[in-house]
Amino acid sequence: ELYTVLPGGEKEFVNLQGFAARGFEGFCLVGVSDLDICEFIDNYALSKKGVKAMSLKRSTITDAGLEVMLEQMQGVVRLELSGCNDFTEAGLWSSLSARITSLSVSDCINGHSTHTLRLLSCWEITNHGVVNVVHSLPNLTALSLSGCSKVTDDGVELVAENLRKLRSLDLSCVRITDTGLSYLSTMSSLRSLYLR
Repeated sequence: ELYTVLPGGEKEFVNLQGFAARGFEGFCLVGVSDLDICEFIDNYALSKKGVKAMSLKRSTITDAGLEVMLEQMQGVVRLELSGCNDFTEAGLWSSLSARITSLSVSDCINGHSTHTLRLLSCWEITNHGVVNVVHSLPNLTALSLSGCSKVTDDGVELVAENLRKLRSLDLSCVRITDTGLSYLSTMSSLRSLYLR
């Protein structure tokens, strides 16, 4: 519970000094709104630089709230959004910065309208990450995995089987072989293929 109800019926944000004294670097907030996020930032002394990981679940955060949160909380490098259906991909992409090293978005219904995803030189993305992409973003028409050196032929097979609307694909990856390219023959919508 983020608020304490005072005798007069007004709500007061809880005291987070105990958390600050212990130096908590990660938080999971459930069922919060944009206003709650702002209150958290204002009331947790370490929020601006000291919080490294932020997880929001079943929350009503909007594009504006997401942008404010990531702009204010400069220390966040790991972000998880689960069951948050009020932000769109426009808000997510406009607010993300290069400092984010881990991003997890799941069960957020507005992601299904995303059409373009470019993962450039993301060296730690594996075929497991490709599984998440193809199941979370089924309407992709453009995908770049350029420089994703851990993606293999199995990842290409996942793309070919699941992203039937894909028109542009960049597979400039070192572990793709003839076998991986053969999977692309079933992709009737594909118009542009980039290899290097």
